[in-house]
Amino acid sequence: MLAAESAWRVFRTEHARMRELLSSIDATLQKPEWQRAGPALDSLREALRRLRTFEDVTHKPKGVKLLATLRGRSPDADSLLDRLAREKEQCADLLSQALALLDRVEAGDPQAAAECTAVLGIHRKLMLAYLHTEDTVLHSHTARLLTPEEWSSVVSSMSSVVRRAGR
Repeated sequence: MLAAESAWRVFRTEHARMRELLSSIDATLQKPEWQRAGPALDSLREALRRLRTFEDVTHKPKGVKLLATLRGRSPDADSLLDRLAREKEQCADLLSQALALLDRVEAGDPQAAAECTAVLGIHRKLMLAYLHTEDTVLHSHTARLLTPEEWSSVVSSMSSVVRRAGR
């Protein structure tokens, strides 16, 4: 099961990076400077974009084969995959809302900063729970339901994603 261990090492490393990005966003929200146009607001906007790009370009493509291979193996696994897909979509929607709210903050809307803080708080909580579920429940399902040959295929797919990204 070396392939499974390798795959999960990659996923957990990426989850750690996502947690770092969330912490960076949270730290910025603690400073009042972001609540008006300027470098702090620009920095927060860029941090949100980095998180979205990391998820869409780096993390998500590596999991496509894993999730497709797991799909249909058990009702519990399918239910989990459906729930994770909904939560992932919610996270993406919340991130989009936050970015739109930052535009309102920049335009001088006095209520947008509080709304953005609330949206990002919900996003952070949901994203952290999502990552925890992937690290625990999803990991458990994959360990139980996937064969060594399937893991080899998953890792091969992950490697091709890395190669494409390197070009």
